Amino acid sequence: MIPLEDTGMMEAVDIDSETRMAVDGSTEPPEGYRDPDISVAIRELKSPNHRNASIAAEFLFERSHTEHERSSWNKNQIRNEGGIPILCQLLKSPSWHVRYHACSALSELAFRNEKNCKAIVENSWALQSLVEMLSTTYTTMQEDAALVINNCAAFCEEACLVMIKHPGLVQALKALVTDGLFGAKNVSVGAINCLTRCDSAKKLLNDLKIVEEALIPAIQEAGYGEKYNARVCRASMAIANLTGSCYEPLTTISHYHTVAAMVEILGYSLEGKSWAGINFAPYSVLYPLRSLAYNPKHRKELIECGLIERIAETMNTWKLEDHRSRQVLLIAIDIANVLFKTPDYKGIFFSSGIFAATKLVASGRRDEGQGVLKSYHLLSCLPFLLALFLF
Repeated sequence: MIPLEDTGMMEAVDIDSETRMAVDGSTEPPEGYRDPDISVAIRELKSPNHRNASIAAEFLFERSHTEHERSSWNKNQIRNEGGIPILCQLLKSPSWHVRYHACSALSELAFRNEKNCKAIVENSWALQSLVEMLSTTYTTMQEDAALVINNCAAFCEEACLVMIKHPGLVQALKALVTDGLFGAKNVSVGAINCLTRCDSAKKLLNDLKIVEEALIPAIQEAGYGEKYNARVCRASMAIANLTGSCYEPLTTISHYHTVAAMVEILGYSLEGKSWAGINFAPYSVLYPLRSLAYNPKHRKELIECGLIERIAETMNTWKLEDHRSRQVLLIAIDIANVLFKTPDYKGIFFSSGIFAATKLVASGRRDEGQGVLKSYHLLSCLPFLLALFLF
């Protein structure tokens, strides 16, 4: 049994957790790394004593949490030593505390770790248990279950299809969005938003009427405060991902303000700051902005809201960090290429610094990969600019 003083109950919070930065990504630990306390906790998960199993699950949550200096290595150790299947089994425990702490641990294990996400959704116990937890009357349990889905969807595209196809899972999320309490609504909208970024899942989600029966109602519902605004923006992002458009809500939040908020969020994201209490990853904001940019009716307002300047900033500050980094750069170049075709806004392009930023990408000095060729294509659209910036 793990001593009580070695564990700490961390408050479950409603955050867009696909955006939290791990200390060192999801790198493999150095050869020979092993935390013996983790091994003890995994064994203790099998204890018939519910209190011991609960404490062990809570301990693994703490060791997996982003704030732990070795969280990434610990997550891999827990997977390699068979901790994930046991935690998934504990989601069926008759003890509320065991289920709660097992679910919390799984949500942290899924964060920024694709292999863990796969291990969770491929487990025969996990998804059905999560559906049942989403449908429980315990709001905290609902939020944690939605957070597991959120993180698995955010960090593993393969997991998205598996989850969407699982009987009752999307319906349970929809029910929380429309009928759940405030916190559960927020996390469920975040989970749906993550699912909508999977290209291969869009048809399924549209067939399930996720826009009409969950996302639009989420936007139409009146409310106030930072978390409410965040919910509206995430619902709007999800609609943009699925439809390429931005729904005009019937509340006091206007269509134009919603688009402006997305551009504002991108700026906060690039600076590593939170917006409405949430730290959004650049990828999660650029993805819907690209969908809107592809739609000609949104291009002028995107430019007027400062998107070109934010795209230049994205290119200038870009660095290779994880598997999403290259996608961030390619999406940014796509947006610049599309928006440049908008008449009457060429002056903004000159003053935004976008061409100097594109030249930096074209240099390839930061290991930009495919971004080099795509940036050359953008510059070649204007031969005289190509001459100015490259020669």
